Parts: sequence; structure tokens; C-alpha cells
Amino acid sequence: MIFDNPAELKDRIEELTPRRVYGRIRIVEDTSSYMSIEGGAVLRLAGHDYYVMGDTKEGRFGIEDQPKFWVKYAVDLTTGASKIIKLVFHEQFTTALAGFKIHCRRSPTKEADFIDAVRGSPHFMQGERVIDQVGNLVRIIDFIKGPTLFNHLATLDLPHERYFHEVLPGLMQRLIPAIDALAAVHRRGHHHGDVRNDHLLVSSETGDLRWIDFDYEVNFTDYDVWSMGNIISYAVGKGIHTFHEVARRPDRYPRMTRYLDEHDALMLFRHRVVNLKKLYPYIPRELNDILVRFSVGAIDFYDDLDAQVRDLRAVFG
Repeated sequence: MIFDNPAELKDRIEELTPRRVYGRIRIVEDTSSYMSIEGGAVLRLAGHDYYVMGDTKEGRFGIEDQPKFWVKYAVDLTTGASKIIKLVFHEQFTTALAGFKIHCRRSPTKEADFIDAVRGSPHFMQGERVIDQVGNLVRIIDFIKGPTLFNHLATLDLPHERYFHEVLPGLMQRLIPAIDALAAVHRRGHHHGDVRNDHLLVSSETGDLRWIDFDYEVNFTDYDVWSMGNIISYAVGKGIHTFHEVARRPDRYPRMTRYLDEHDALMLFRHRVVNLKKLYPYIPRELNDILVRFSVGAIDFYDDLDAQVRDLRAVFG
């Protein structure tokens, strides 16, 4: 609903948030200038008022403080629910994979279509598309409480062998259905485009792993298939293991008995080790065989996510 009366709008904001409102509240219906939309503003979209709490931030790899000005934390003043509001932002870049050039660009339409395709699934963020006053396609996303997979594993204070035997089997019982859910969307002609460890959230409410952020459109949809190797190896390895780290801190790998070479690198990130059995010999051969299919030295590649799910289920049930 829209709060036309300024006094009612102020009271509703103070009822739902810890903020105190002073002065005139800025009402925004044209979201084109996302940089100028700051905390304290109200986005008026499709007959609803959303109070902006602030910008979201990039959450990994040492850039935690870098704001994403086009993505806002907000409160739905009608329901009181927390929302993520994604405004139109255009960006594109090119990367490479095994000799192929991957062209990536942000597409609000692609993300909105993906959201429509996964509506009701517990393994994906949920939301809706709305159009602002001047035609910008805005995505209003339900807030998911819980850490990213990246942060969840980074904060586990366990030696790897104990983690591998005690935690990983249960984690894989949640990760495999999430991969399977994405495989089903692939079969319907959609792709994620930005499969990363911080684009999987561990829901605090259900424990499900849920994919987020679908706005990257790529010209080579097998990019999802290859990118999944980063997530699987991260889960099995309880983190990222780089060649530099192994060389600098061999004491962290006391059971390592075999030297690493360039064929042991992850295809997408060649500074990372994916042949983890060399670091942790207790990893079963059948599981490591899955990992090395994402390596520089692989000769048998995965064609789709369905094959990955079948192999993982053969190991973990």
C-alpha cells in the first residue's frame, strides 16, 4: 500500500525500523539514478512503499566494504518484511575458459525471467518484477537470513579430516539437491550465469542451500557447468587451497605425499588446487575423480549438471 499521509508514513517507518524520522521523507518513483538513492528514502513501486535501509555490500575476497549501489536493503512498509531491491545496472566483461571467450553482461530481464522460472522452489531466492515510473525493470527479492556457503565453511573451526568425515556428508545432502534444482532449470533453457560460493546461501530457517543473484547473462551456458567445480571443490576441501599456500605452509598439509603440478589446477581459477587427494589422501578415489574433471589436466569433461548430480549421488547417496 501507499502511505500518502506524511505523518502516517513517518509513524509506519518508526514502527517497523529502529530509525527515527526527522524532516521530509524523500519519495522516489524513478529509480534511474540509483547512486542517489540513499538510506532514509522511500521507493514507491507498483503501489507499495519500501523504506530504504542502505546499500548492500560485496561480501568476499577482501572487498567486504565495497557497496553495491544498485542493490538496496529495504523494508516493505505494507507487510514489514525485509527485502532486497535490485535496480537497473548495466555492466559487461569478458573472461576465458579453455580457449573460449565468455561474454558476461548484467541483464535485469534475464534475472526477472529466471525468478519467474524458479518461483516456489526452496533452492532459489524468490521475488517479483515491477516496473518503475519511467520503465526501469526492478526486482524485489525476499530477504534470506543466513550466511553464504563461502562464509559458512570459512568459520568452521575444524581440522579438515574431522570436517571431511563428520560435516561434509551432511553438507552434501543439502548441496546435491541445490545442484539438481539448477540442473532442472537448465533443462528448461535458463542458466544462472554467476555460480559462486557466495551465491549460495544457507537458510537459517530451513537449512536449505539457496541460489541467489541471477542477473549475469553469458553467451556460453556451460559456464555454469564448469563453475560448479569451484563450489564442489570448495565444499570437499573446506575452503580454497592455492598453490602458493601449499608451498608457503606445507605444515598445513602434513599428509601430503605427492607433488603438485599444473594439471592439478582448477580450470576456471588456475591458482587453485582441485586435485585434493594429493593434499588429503583419505579422500576416496571416486570423489576425487569428480574433482579432477574440473581440472586443467582433465580429459573427460562434464557435459551438464545432471551428470554431476549422478556422480555425487553415487558417492554420497
